[in-house]
Amino acid sequence: MFEARGLTIRFGGHNAVNEVDLDVERGSVTGLIGPNGAGKTTIFNAITGLQEVSSGTLTLDGRDITPESPRRRARLGIARTFQQLEVFGSLTARANILVAAEIRRRWAHDLGSDPRRDADAILDRLGLRAVADERADALPTGLARLCELGRALAVRPRLLLLDEPASGLNDRETETFAELLAALAADGMAVLLVEHDVGLVMNVCASIHVIDYGALISVGTPAEIRRDQAVLDAYLGDGSARAHQTHENHQTHENHQTHQMHQLPARTRPPGPRPDPQPSRDGEVSAMPVLELRNIVAAYGRIEVLHGIDLVLPRGDVVALLGPNGAGKSTTLKVASGQMKPSGGCVHLGGRHVNGAAGDALSRIGLCTIPEGRGVFPNLTVRENLVMASYAGLPLGPIEERTYAFFPRLEQRRSQLAGTLSGGEQRMLAVARALVTEPAALLLDELSTGLAPLIVEELYGLVDDIAESGVSILVVEQFAHIVLGVADLAVVMVQGRITAVGRPSEIETELSSAYLGANL
Repeated sequence: MFEARGLTIRFGGHNAVNEVDLDVERGSVTGLIGPNGAGKTTIFNAITGLQEVSSGTLTLDGRDITPESPRRRARLGIARTFQQLEVFGSLTARANILVAAEIRRRWAHDLGSDPRRDADAILDRLGLRAVADERADALPTGLARLCELGRALAVRPRLLLLDEPASGLNDRETETFAELLAALAADGMAVLLVEHDVGLVMNVCASIHVIDYGALISVGTPAEIRRDQAVLDAYLGDGSARAHQTHENHQTHENHQTHQMHQLPARTRPPGPRPDPQPSRDGEVSAMPVLELRNIVAAYGRIEVLHGIDLVLPRGDVVALLGPNGAGKSTTLKVASGQMKPSGGCVHLGGRHVNGAAGDALSRIGLCTIPEGRGVFPNLTVRENLVMASYAGLPLGPIEERTYAFFPRLEQRRSQLAGTLSGGEQRMLAVARALVTEPAALLLDELSTGLAPLIVEELYGLVDDIAESGVSILVVEQFAHIVLGVADLAVVMVQGRITAVGRPSEIETELSSAYLGANL
């Protein structure tokens, strides 16, 4: 029913989507999955006309819709929901659906239709009759998601695009939603599903397309996708499958240096806890965890995303926090670093209860966070970035000495503007600025983002060295195999809950299940 052929979308010189072929059949649910930043929502935007296509064609029932406007595509039978919940909050659930039904009646010139009757039928089908007259912004997340879906159904689409529709749903709501998708497909609707809950995708989809770095890497049935090594490599980060796309899509100064690097040898330290913890700032060695999260619950508005998280960061260890997109990893870091106040539970840093403490206060007592991204002052030189760190009260001389000891390459570039460094060097500078404050705990969010594989290997080798110096490190990383080589402990998260804790060698089965919804 719907076809995309050679779909390419460029942002500047970067191919966000690169020659993707996509088929969505009438009467079935088709899955579109891939790691963060793979290009899934960009493809949705292209299908609906919100994003201009650089090359390729989009066809609906044999008709080329590539040049059509978003409004025209909607009238031809394309409807969608959004990753972030989009409802008219001040309107009732009934009114949200009625608005779409009335608009559809006008554009279709369907004078025989009855929008109110149509809205009531949708309310009944979605189980919303009991809350039909409640404001949408007062509905629980699961019902609000159904309200948004009802609004899309009210325009009687032939092709329905669903972007993360199960986000924020509990297990029972997810099961009910899966049954609804199957019923829509049985009615002859074509459904294209983007969803972080890969278990849901595996259960309801007849076929699945997998993209990584904007390129299509696999198409098949759920069983075939689960067994596809390229898919496992994309989700778990086993380097070779990603190397080519990384080089294609990140043509930066960094890539021209990659050939000069050599792969780091495997870690020679034997597995198990790191020996002899270093003294804390007060000169004492303590067995107390540096950081501890106890029964943490957190929410964005009405959407609860963490459901009772217990996590311990031992002194001098590297703990890898792993899981698929949307598992709650970065939210856990936000809670731990004081950027987000939990709605339940408590955070302890060095044995002190620190709920509600600001990030700058936490940094003064030994917690440093390096967020996803580069995190440097791009218009300052490397040395000037380090000068900024000296305002915390530390002399510049020791700051530079410590930085260049860990990162010799930065010494060669100390007069270079940070914004002109390679991506890997910018991450090194961000880590260096954090280390000069002599933190007890270092939180790293997606260290590998946007970097070539050899650069990532070098950075994680440095992470191991930093941990050996006595710093406790909590690393959030989507691509598991990258970080497991240096981790002492691995924690697996799925849908806001911790599902497994163990040594890296012990959790392979749990990882596969978390990322692809089944034991492999």
